Formats: sequence, C-alpha cells, structure tokens
Amino acid sequence: MSPENKLSTYYSSNASGQIDQGKLIYLFRKHAWWVVLIIVLTNLAAHLYIRYTRPVYESESVVKLGVEKQANILGINALEQNLDNMAGEVELLKSDLFFTKVAEIARMDISYYARGRINFQERYQNSPFRVQYAIYDVGAYDRPFDIEILNDEQFVLSYEEESEVISRAYAFGEEISNPSFRFVVTLTEDYESPRDDTRYYFTVNSEKAVKGYLSRNMNVEPVNLKANTIRIGFQGYDRHKVRDLVAIMDSVYLEYTLEKKNEATEKQIVFLDEQLTTVEDRLGRYETYFEDFTIQNRTNDLRSEIGEAIMKLEALELKRFELTQMREAVTELEKQVENEEVVLAEPTMFSKYPSDVTTHIQELNKLINDRELLAGSYKEKTYAIQLKDQRIALLKKSILELLQSYQVSLGQEAEEIAKNREEIEKEFMRLPSRGTDYNRNQRYYALYEEIFLSLIQKKNELEIARAGTVTDFVVLLPATLPGTPVAPEVLLIRGAGGVTGVVLSVAFLLIAYVLHDKISSQSELERYTQVPVVGSIPKYRRAKSLPAVLVVNESSKLAVSEAFRTIRTNLQFMGLSDNRQVVSVTSTVSTEGKTFVATNLASIMAMSGRKTVLIDLDMRRPKIHFAFDADNSAKGMSTILIEKYTLDDCIRHSKIDNLDFISAGAIPPNPAELIGSQKFADTLEELKNRYDLVVIDTPPVGLVTDGTLVMEKADVPLYVVRADFSRKVFIKNIDRIQTTRKHENLSLILNSVDSVNEYGYAYEKYGQNYYTSEEPLPGIVERLKHIFGRS
Repeated sequence: MSPENKLSTYYSSNASGQIDQGKLIYLFRKHAWWVVLIIVLTNLAAHLYIRYTRPVYESESVVKLGVEKQANILGINALEQNLDNMAGEVELLKSDLFFTKVAEIARMDISYYARGRINFQERYQNSPFRVQYAIYDVGAYDRPFDIEILNDEQFVLSYEEESEVISRAYAFGEEISNPSFRFVVTLTEDYESPRDDTRYYFTVNSEKAVKGYLSRNMNVEPVNLKANTIRIGFQGYDRHKVRDLVAIMDSVYLEYTLEKKNEATEKQIVFLDEQLTTVEDRLGRYETYFEDFTIQNRTNDLRSEIGEAIMKLEALELKRFELTQMREAVTELEKQVENEEVVLAEPTMFSKYPSDVTTHIQELNKLINDRELLAGSYKEKTYAIQLKDQRIALLKKSILELLQSYQVSLGQEAEEIAKNREEIEKEFMRLPSRGTDYNRNQRYYALYEEIFLSLIQKKNELEIARAGTVTDFVVLLPATLPGTPVAPEVLLIRGAGGVTGVVLSVAFLLIAYVLHDKISSQSELERYTQVPVVGSIPKYRRAKSLPAVLVVNESSKLAVSEAFRTIRTNLQFMGLSDNRQVVSVTSTVSTEGKTFVATNLASIMAMSGRKTVLIDLDMRRPKIHFAFDADNSAKGMSTILIEKYTLDDCIRHSKIDNLDFISAGAIPPNPAELIGSQKFADTLEELKNRYDLVVIDTPPVGLVTDGTLVMEKADVPLYVVRADFSRKVFIKNIDRIQTTRKHENLSLILNSVDSVNEYGYAYEKYGQNYYTSEEPLPGIVERLKHIFGRS
C-alpha cells in the first residue's frame, strides 16, 4: 500500500473511529481557563438572574364542584361525564366574561408603581397618591405617567406625547386636563415623608390589558376527577394582590354558580312577572270600564237609569218651554224700550232678568216719568228737557245692548237643551245593549281576577324556593397569603447555571477538538505517517524572542539538551556514520523551528567530539548567525557559490569546540540556481572532506524548491514538524517527498512539545510570513490565548 493510501486510511479511521483521549485531555489543559471562565460566567448569570428577578408569589384555592350525577340514568361513564363537566368549568373560569367580572370587583382599572434602579414594584393598596381619571383618547390607555412628589402640596407629572416628553408641576387636587385625558391626583394616608425621593408612575389599564394580565397569570387545573375538585391559582409580584384576586375569583364563581342554579327559577319568575303585568293591565282596563260606566251612567243599575232618563227628558222639555216664553218676553221688552214706553212687566218676569237689566228699566221708567212732568211745564227745546232726552237715549241704548246679550245667552241655553235632549234620547236607545256589555265584562273580570291571584301565589312559592337555594360549590382550601415565592426557583436556576456551564464547556472542547487540525503529539504524528520519528524536542520558551538560539550549550540538564542527545543517538542507530556525513534540516513552512533544530543539533554533534560545520542555505531569510551572536556578513554561501570568496574566507568559528558555521551571505536573486549548480556540489564534497558532519539549514520545502534540492544531496534528510502548529495536511507533503524522491532515511523531528505531557502547547510565533522582514505583533486574540490558554 502506498504512503498516500495509508495516509487516507489513517485520516478516515481517525475521522470515523474513537475519540483521541490524549488529545482531548491536552485541549482541556490548554483551554482550562476558558472552561473555568465559561462555568463562572454561567453561574454568575444565574446569580444575577436570581438577584435582579422580581420574586413571583402564587396564591391558590381548591374548590369542589357540585355536579348532578345523571350518568347512570343516561348510560354514560361517570368519569367521562365529570371530565366533561370540569372541562366546561375550567373554560368558564378562563373566559373573558369571568375576567370582566373579576376586574370590576377588584378595581383593576388603574395601577400604581414605584421605580427602582433596575426593577419596579407595584404599590398595591399602599400608593402614596390616588388618581381620578377620565380618558378621552384610547391612546392614553396602558401608558406610563411618571409622578415625582415634591412635597405634600406639589408634584411633577411627566409623560410622552408624540415623541416629546411633557413635564410640569401641579398641585394635589388640581385638575389636569387635555384632549386625551383628565386627571386629579390626591395624596393618601400612605404618604409619609415631606420629601419622597421615590419616582412613581401609574397606568390606566385598558380592558384588553386587564384580561390579558388575568389570563397570563391565572392557572386552573383539575385536582381530582372523581371528587370534582379543581385548583384555582394566580401568580404575581405582590402576594397581597394575588391572595385578594384568588378570593375574588372564588366569590365571583360562587355568585355565578348561584345564578346558574337559580337560572330556571329566575326565568319562571320573570315569566310570571310578565304574565302578572299582562293580567293586571287587563284587570285595570276592566276596572276602568266599570268606573267609567258608573261615572257616565251614575249607576250600575240600568233599570233605574231608564227611569232617570225619562225624568231628564221631561225636565228638559219643561225648561225649553220656559225659555221660549222668556225669549218672547225679552222681545216684547225690547220693543217697549225702543218706543220709550213705561215698561209694565209682571214681577215674576223681572226676577228672571239679569239684575243690570232690571235696574236700568226701573231707572228708564223714572226718567220717562220725569220728562213727562217737565214737558208739562217747559218747552221741548229747553235745556232740562234736552238733558233728560240725552240720558233716556243713553240708558235706552244700554238696556237694548243688555237685552240683546241676554237674548243670545237664552238662545245658547236653548241649543244646549236641545243637544242634551238629543243625547239623552240616543243614550236611552243604547241602554239595552250597554247592559249586555256590562254583564259580559263582569264575567271576564272575575276570570282574570282568579288568574291573577293564582299567579301571585305561584310567584311567591318560587321566590321562597330561590331564597332557600344553597350552591353545591364548596371552597375546600381558601386563598391564603403566600409566604415564599414560587419563582425564581433558586436551586433549579443555580443548577441550570452549573449544568449549562458544563454543557457549554464540553461543547467548547468538542468544537476545539473538531477544529483542531494540527499535530499535537508524537503518537499522533506516528499515527498519520509511516516516516520514522527520531525524537521530540520540548518547548523552549525563551526561544520565542529570537529567530535562532543555542540551547544545548547552556546546561546539560535542560530537557531540550537531553532531547537533542536522544535525537543524536537515534540518528546514529539510523546509520549516521563517517560514510553518511550530510544532514539537511527542513520543514513545510517557516516558524516550525527548523533553524532552531539545525543549530542545536549541530552543536550537540560537535559536543560529542565530531567536527561539525553548520551551513545556512536559507539564503532568502538567513537566521543561523543569530544563534552565534554574529552578523550575516557579505562572506557566506552565496558568495562562495558565485566564486567571489573561497571556502576558507567564509568559514567562521563558534564558541563551541568542533563547531564551525557558514552564514548565508548576501541575499542572491536566484538561490535555487546557486544550490542546483555544480559549484554547490563541489563545495559540499570539499566540506565532507574537511568535517565529520555537515548540517544544512534549508529553506521550507512547502514554499520554495531550494530545500528539495538540498535534500537530494543529503545523506539523512530531517523534516521538522512543530507541535500544535503544523497542520495535518502537511503530512501529505512529507509522504509525497518520500514517495517521489525515494528518501529512505527521511526522518521526522517533532518540535516544541510540552515537557510534562506529550501533548504540547503552542510554540510561540516568531515569524508569520517567510518573505517578510518584520515580525507582526500579536493581536488581542493571541494575547488572550497567551493569558488564558497556558497552564
């Protein structure tokens, strides 16, 4: 099987196989602070939620319903019947009709609140002020109106109107009016201090808002189907309010059940009232008929009424005759007065004239007699006689006017008599039929009177039954004042916070595990490739600040020094001898630590007594000279290969015995051509003759071809993989090189492994781009990872 097929097999087996426990432990250690932080944050969130969530109280009552047991009669299962009945009662308790009655009794049309720093508190029955209101615009409902009490005489009312805050001071008891509302605010006995710093607000609740509040917070559920008991619960922030509302609900439901039970009786009473009204109206009409009949006929005995009618006719006839005579007498008197004759009338006739007429006639008779006496003594044209004539004329005129008026009244009286005579004659003709109607109405009156008495008696019986009705509804557990809140549930929330923290931490670790596509340990590296691993180098933290650093010469007790000794031993077992003198060190990309490995590997070889030379062939970005505190002079490999300087001119001695080095020299424009030239092959042969071991630091093979060319000439090519930095996909490049180039001695070195656990931490980045000359500063994310991601 080819290495590429093996690699695919390893990838698929790892993807579908079991979880790498070591890697998971490594990720846990790496992100331990993040795990702790997540758990702390979730528990802190739970604590803050408990701290700033208003406690919710619940009051409840248990009631027993009175249900008629007709199941056996109808052949229905009793439990099903109870369930149906209780379902109906539950729906009734949740209906808008029920909520409307509760809201009316509880007076939930207006609510008062006190503002806090975070939450608010309803001032139920202990508000320091009361508001009388009238709403003209529906937009004023369910809006907050802020109240700031200045003193016991003034306050400030603030509210928002068309995106503008209106604020103004008013006096308590003063009417506040605008087109939308009218308010009158007064203080209550709950107002204590002359300066109340608490900010209050009130809302005028709409009917929809009140019903929604009751519906959201009310809970009705069956308790025992067999016993027909249900539980009525109500939750809210004020325990006194929830207790009162449950008590009101019980009361309203009690009244409803009474109304329901007396519904048939009430309907019967209403029907009887309607019938009584109808019968009473008919009896009243009959009584009116009898009364009118008696008034009209002045009796209810029609026989005597016939005799009276005959007597009335005779009396009217006599009176008509007298009027005729009187009218003739008045006509005669007019003639006498007109002729200025002395009136000689019978005394009885004069008594029937009006008094004014009688007086004037007597005076006229006297004047006529006096004139006749004067006429005997004086001439007709004398003043005395003329004066008497004038007085007689005036008096005569007055008498004639009075007589004419009297004559008219006599005519009217005659017409009235004729009219009365006609009516009496008509009435006399109707008397037999009227008697028949009277007797028939008497029979109906007696019948309706009997019906009326029967209806009265039945109504009294129903009213007595209604007064004695007792509901089957029983309050088994009345509403009580809740002591402890039902929410928030402290233990549950704290437990949820802890569990959520653990779940999020596990999810975080699993995501990190899935997204972690880098080589983390030697065992993982060996699992993904067949290329042998000659050793692992622990992380050297001080190396992060320098491009290249010597470590093995500082102390032989360092773990890094021991790791390089192990690699040296393993290389010797792999056949690194006098005949195999050239070792190349490369990597896939920069910052994997190839220069660090090459420098210290050459140093440890020299310390073992082998004459070693270290060559910097990374001519694009030379770094070897930093390890020896030297500069990259113009004399180096690039100048040797262009034959500007000789090999002796460019070899430099280090402070380590048996170790020389050749820097890269001036950066050439064509490093690949120089390395692939015959001059490089000749130079390498000359170095092999001079030294026991040649160690070459090559460019990364994943970026340029220089490293591949050097590996062709190396006896033992070493490939550096950096723990927790090199991606798994880099292994494909390693296997490809081994397959295509046939490097039998190709070996791997895992760099920057944690010294305690083989799952090492991230090797600090000291370079980001192979072709950039300046190293970027770490960002905020890297800094946070550096703080919390290290153990």
